[in-house]
Amino acid sequence: MAIQSESGLEPYVLFEERTRIAEELHDRICPHLFGIACAVHSVEQEWGSLSEEQKLEQLREIQAAASTASREMRATIYDLSSAEEEGASWLDGIRSLLHSLGKLNGVRIGFCAPDSVCRLSVHQRKALYRIISEAAGNAIRHGECSEVNVKLSMLRSSVTLRVSDNGRGFDACARLAKEKEYGFGLRNMRQQATSLGGSMQICSQPGSGARIVVRLPI
Repeated sequence: MAIQSESGLEPYVLFEERTRIAEELHDRICPHLFGIACAVHSVEQEWGSLSEEQKLEQLREIQAAASTASREMRATIYDLSSAEEEGASWLDGIRSLLHSLGKLNGVRIGFCAPDSVCRLSVHQRKALYRIISEAAGNAIRHGECSEVNVKLSMLRSSVTLRVSDNGRGFDACARLAKEKEYGFGLRNMRQQATSLGGSMQICSQPGSGARIVVRLPI
């Protein structure tokens, strides 16, 4: 019976591992590719008004972002570090993502986090990474902001993420009612938080920027 049970688990274990790898690639690589796509579109729109030096600078930025995406791909595949090192690697991944998004889109992005996040589970890290990626991307893409601030803070029993921007803001209730028009969207970010027993608050009005606050229990 034991042998049959182990054999029966093999397809499930393989499925779980494949899903985990797919999620890691999606979370760590796709945001960089999104930033590159946005930058290429921006350069295409402004090409006629750019000097040769500006064109060259933009192309160098895109090349650097592509190199970063390549490094993230290698790190995702070959990362065999310990739990503490994984925490540092996770923070470095967020810094790399935000730096790339900011540089490619001409947006100032600040990031503040505690030195150690080893108490966060893998699922919490994945959820927070996805929320940060989506929130920053939305602020740039839809909010047309010039500045984004991302802050992680940890207490004894909880972790709090705050993402704020100085963009044009939006009607949060109306946006939630039309989440299909915005891809991953605010509703799915909220689901990421509530699935881990947490909560998400959205504070925004047209013309006043936006602030998203996520709290997860530890």
